[in-house]
Amino acid sequence: MGGEGSMSSAITSLRKNLSLLKKRKFKTAKDLLIHKSGKTELEFKKVSQEELHKIKNQIRNEAKRQNDNKSIFFVVLFITSILVIYMI
Repeated sequence: MGGEGSMSSAITSLRKNLSLLKKRKFKTAKDLLIHKSGKTELEFKKVSQEELHKIKNQIRNEAKRQNDNKSIFFVVLFITSILVIYMI
């Protein structure tokens, strides 16, 4: 049968690549955080309740605007596709 040589070289290559992957070590984000700053917990900015409500409302308004724009786009796209099909 043809192709045994190429298959054996492919298998050998896969084994070598797997052994290289086993040697590699990954650092987790927590290890990097401890190493760089010496702290074990993340620190977040303190925000008052008023500012938090403003930010939430701003995000909600922006999401609503994006949804409205998408809806208008799809309605226009639907109408133009109907017109194109009608013209054909």
